[in-house]
Amino acid sequence: MPPRPAKRLSTLALLRTVATNSLAVCDEELFDKLFVARRYVAHPVFFVSDPAAIKEVLIDRFDNYPRVTSIRRLFETDLRTGTLASEGETWRRHRRVATPTIDPRAIRPDVPALIALAEQTADQIAAADPSVPIDIERWVGGLSTLLWNQVVTGGDPAGIPILRWLSKVPHKPRSIDLIPKPAWLAERLVHHRRDPALPLLDAQLHAMIEARQAEGYAGSQDLLWRLAHARDRQTGDLLPRDEVRDEAASLIAGGAASVRALTWIWYLLALHPEVEARFHAELDAAMPGRAPEPDDLTRLPYTRRVLDEVMRLYPPIPAILRQAAAKDELCGHRVPRGAFVAVMPWIVHRHRKLWTDPDRFDPERFTEANSAGRPRFSYIPFAVGPRVCIGASFAMTQMLSVIAVLGRRFRFRLASDGPVVPFGGISLQPKGGLPVRVERR
Repeated sequence: MPPRPAKRLSTLALLRTVATNSLAVCDEELFDKLFVARRYVAHPVFFVSDPAAIKEVLIDRFDNYPRVTSIRRLFETDLRTGTLASEGETWRRHRRVATPTIDPRAIRPDVPALIALAEQTADQIAAADPSVPIDIERWVGGLSTLLWNQVVTGGDPAGIPILRWLSKVPHKPRSIDLIPKPAWLAERLVHHRRDPALPLLDAQLHAMIEARQAEGYAGSQDLLWRLAHARDRQTGDLLPRDEVRDEAASLIAGGAASVRALTWIWYLLALHPEVEARFHAELDAAMPGRAPEPDDLTRLPYTRRVLDEVMRLYPPIPAILRQAAAKDELCGHRVPRGAFVAVMPWIVHRHRKLWTDPDRFDPERFTEANSAGRPRFSYIPFAVGPRVCIGASFAMTQMLSVIAVLGRRFRFRLASDGPVVPFGGISLQPKGGLPVRVERR
C-alpha cells in the first residue's frame, strides 16, 4: 500500500505528490465518504464513490462528463482520432467500427496461439537458474506484448517495436498536466514530450495497414485486417485510412494497461498460501498433467474469482477523471460547469462503506451468493458504460490463458521482504518491479 495521508493534502503537496504516485494523494476521508467535494488551485473537484452517482456520471449522463481535456491531449499526440483520444461523433463512429474487431468471437481463433506462446515463456522460465530471482513484472510484460502482437498482427515480429512504443502511451501525467490551462499552452507542453522515434514507427504501422488493404493480401485476418475492412454498422462506411491507423494505435495502447493484474496475482498468491493451494488444486483438476486448452479457461470458476479479487485490490485503471460540460447535481451537491469529477476504482474498490474489511484479499467475495447484494457499480475494474474498456473481454481471455499456463507449472515466492508499493499513473504497477523466486511444481 502507498502511504495513505490521514488528512487531505494541500494543493501544493497534492501537485508534488501526484507527480510521483497518484495513489498517495488519496487520504482517509475518501475511503470513508461516498462523495467528497474539494477545491484545488481554486478549481472544484468532486470525488465520487457512490455507485448510483457513478452510474449517473459514466452511463446516464456520460455526454455531460467528457474526459479532462489536458489528460486527453496526452493520448491525442500519438493516437489522434482513436477512441482513447477522441470525443463526440468521432468517438462514437470509431467505437461502432472497432468494437466487433476485438469482441470474444473475433479473438476466439487466436486463443490456441496465445496458450502456445505462454507455454514458450514458461519453458524459458523453467530453463532459468532457480537460485536467481526474476522480475515477474518484466516477464509477464514481455509475454503480454507477444500475445497482443499475435492478435494485432498475426504474430509478425515487425509489430513488436510498434506495440512497445504504444504501450508507453500516454506518458505519465505531470502535475502541470492536471492544472486547467489554455489550449495553446496545453498543446505546446504535450509537443515537448513527443517521442523522436514516432515518425519511423508510425510509418511502419501505416505500411502494415496498407498491406492488409491491398487486393492481393493473403495473410491472417488479424486485428489490423479487421479494422481495415470493418464497416460502421449505421452508415456502412469504412474508416478513412489515417483513421484506421489511429484506431489501431488506440486499441494497441489500451491493451497494454488492461493486463496489469498478471503481475499482481502472483504477489497476492505468494502472500496467501491457502488461496494459492486452492488455485493450484483447481488447475490440476481441470488440466491433469497436460497444457491448457481453450475450453479449459471457462471451467476455472475459482481462478476467475481470484482474478476478480486481484483486480478489485489492484484495478487496471486506478482513476477515471471527467469534467462537467454543463452544471449538474450529484448526491444532492451542485456540480458547476467545468468542475473535475474523479471516479477512482482504487478508492471505490477499497471503500469502507461498500466492502467489508476492504483491504483484505478474499476471492470468496465474488461467489454468486456474496455478490448478490453488492451494488452493481461498486466494482468497475475496466470502467463502465459507453466508455468501458473496449478490450476487456480480450484482457480476461489473455490473463486467464497466462495464469493457467504459469500457475500449472510454477509457484512464485517473493524474493524480498521489502514493501511492494503500487505506483499509480495511467495504469497500476509495482514500483521497481516485482522480484520473485521460481519454484517448479
